[in-house]
Amino acid sequence: MDITQLPSELLDLVFGQFANIVLSDDPNLTLWKDVLPLVGVSRQWRALATRHVYKYLFIECHDEEEVVDEDEMDDTESIDQSSCLLPPLWLTNICLFQHNNINQYARNIIIYVDASISFSNFILQTVDLLKLGTVTWSNLQYMDICVNTAIENPDNSADNNNDTMAQNLEQAASLLARNFTNIKHLQIFADKSHLSYKPTATFSNKLLNLTAKHLTSLITFLPTRLQLSTFTSQLTKLRLTFAH
Repeated sequence: MDITQLPSELLDLVFGQFANIVLSDDPNLTLWKDVLPLVGVSRQWRALATRHVYKYLFIECHDEEEVVDEDEMDDTESIDQSSCLLPPLWLTNICLFQHNNINQYARNIIIYVDASISFSNFILQTVDLLKLGTVTWSNLQYMDICVNTAIENPDNSADNNNDTMAQNLEQAASLLARNFTNIKHLQIFADKSHLSYKPTATFSNKLLNLTAKHLTSLITFLPTRLQLSTFTSQLTKLRLTFAH
């Protein structure tokens, strides 16, 4: 039997398994594009596959030479593909969610940076991209933030004692927590140079403590001041790693 002849119930299972297999271990935008064609085969496939394909929301920031060609981003509809690529460093699938008005399907948000950009600019621009307060992402349950960029001489960085920057990062964390009210799983990874970098600690501490009461799983690679009273019995997994 040809796959197109399968009943809708079986197709739905196949699409879900395929998306999980491709994206479960190391979800990233490049792999996500291998799943994206499912929504372009037919109206039936689009109707069934959309909730599996758009389960993942990606915001990635790379150095310019690493950015994937925007022509490879194709949702089989006539849209401004250049809006998916925010020159020179940013790559995201947010525009496809907004174009198709399907933000409600997003369950996982993957935020990744390995570009030469300051941590504060990365976080503030990420918040701006999400259009929090205007666009709703109320069904997100999993947040993975990976900062894979090293900081040279973090102890001597001028940013370490910048009160205005710290305040802006706290506000960004508060805005994320206020809009992502259903986050159950939170993971924060940062290069070891961030261990003594105050802006990263300021943001992560604020975000962790504001989302704590909802969490069932927390993994962080940063020194953290946890207010244990904010956690509930829902928390079943806690991993704190400060050297890597």
